[in-house]
Amino acid sequence: MRAALSLLFALALPTAALAGSPALIVGAVDDGVARPGPFEVRRGQTVTLFPAVRVGRVWYSDAPALRTPRRVPAKHLRPLAALGPDVRVRWLKVEPYPEHLETPPPNPGNPAYSNSVLFGPRHGTWLGYDTLEYSEIPVVPAPGPTLTVQRARPTHPWLQVNDGLGTIRYKVVVEVGDGRVFESPGVETAGRAGIAPSVTRISVRAADDLVGHLTSFYNVPNVFGSAGKGRRHQTELHQGADCADVIVGAARKAGKRVPYTSVAGLLRYTRTLSDRLQLSAEGLFTRPAEGEPEPVALRWGDDLKPGDLMLIKYSVDYTGRTWDHIAVVARDDGAVPGLFDGGDAVMHMGYRVGLVDEPALRAGQMTVQFVRLR
Repeated sequence: MRAALSLLFALALPTAALAGSPALIVGAVDDGVARPGPFEVRRGQTVTLFPAVRVGRVWYSDAPALRTPRRVPAKHLRPLAALGPDVRVRWLKVEPYPEHLETPPPNPGNPAYSNSVLFGPRHGTWLGYDTLEYSEIPVVPAPGPTLTVQRARPTHPWLQVNDGLGTIRYKVVVEVGDGRVFESPGVETAGRAGIAPSVTRISVRAADDLVGHLTSFYNVPNVFGSAGKGRRHQTELHQGADCADVIVGAARKAGKRVPYTSVAGLLRYTRTLSDRLQLSAEGLFTRPAEGEPEPVALRWGDDLKPGDLMLIKYSVDYTGRTWDHIAVVARDDGAVPGLFDGGDAVMHMGYRVGLVDEPALRAGQMTVQFVRLR
């Protein structure tokens, strides 16, 4: 996959060839008034994107009405074609690489994005914001002067596995026959923390609960030790997230008052649902100090529900911490309907791949504990 992604992103347009005067992307959600992004929408909603170019007091755009952020009077709004002769519009996706492909990673030999030391005795030690990598890839087939978006679809087919849920960013280039070029922000805005919020973002979620909001983080890179304050946090901006922060980000968007924190810190905002248990292919078992493990039955609806959290300690100690990882309990997909088992679906930030939805036991036998956000 790494080689295929390298080839795909090598086909991206060089940003130097697109230099020009500023343009703006505005979008209308369903029948709303067009405005600048970001756009955080539910599955089934439509975002119609329009280029908008300002020359003096006049805005040139095909949006029927426009806020930038104030509403633009009709007398100051002109069709895009009135900008000049032979107006052409090109749309590009601004997509993150899932890991380091062109810049050196902060943890030598490990291409994963990380703001902190990964693994070993210094695991979790702050290193500073990592440099996230992006590319601009033309939208094909060319959609014309407006772009209608209902699904977040990354360019690479291998990444098109989340039913149109997740995050996607766009850039527009407006070329006029007299030689003028106008473009909206793109990869040139990327700093050490990630792409700038001025790059138009659309995040599509499945529903308005925690699990639903979590789906808006598909296609967002896994960044160990993701950081920032409040609404400027990398996760809040859908720039990058680690296993704990992606859960906090979804919870905050679902209305929970939880600060960004680590797995250990997140426990201060939860209540315990189970003891520490062993999860294996045979099911859940106790972990007694003496004697034989006994099976444990956790029932969906009574003991667990979608949106509960599963703390994870892997059989191999990579981190030296009490818990290595955390996931969100998603669905009863296992072999025993009504009871939690290793085949049931959990959602978590996969190592070097971002948010995944997969069976709880995909990573092998592990120690787990279930908690619920208060």
